Amino acid sequence: MVHERNHPYIVKTKSGDEVHICACGLSQNKPFCDGHHRFTQNEEPGKIYVYLPDGSRVELFNYYPEGQ
Repeated sequence: MVHERNHPYIVKTKSGDEVHICACGLSQNKPFCDGHHRFTQNEEPGKIYVYLPDGSRVELFNYYPEGQ
């Protein structure tokens, strides 16, 4: 899953409460945020990572030339 944010969406309810919705795709309690986005804080722009259950990550490499 590719994510575009490293923090949750915050939605305010009619009662004034806040609900935090996962935007990184790593939450184990989707659609709600559980804090797993903290693993994405130091990602380098333009790189793609796979996150493992233990919190570690592996960088994926694109072996295809641009435009193919």
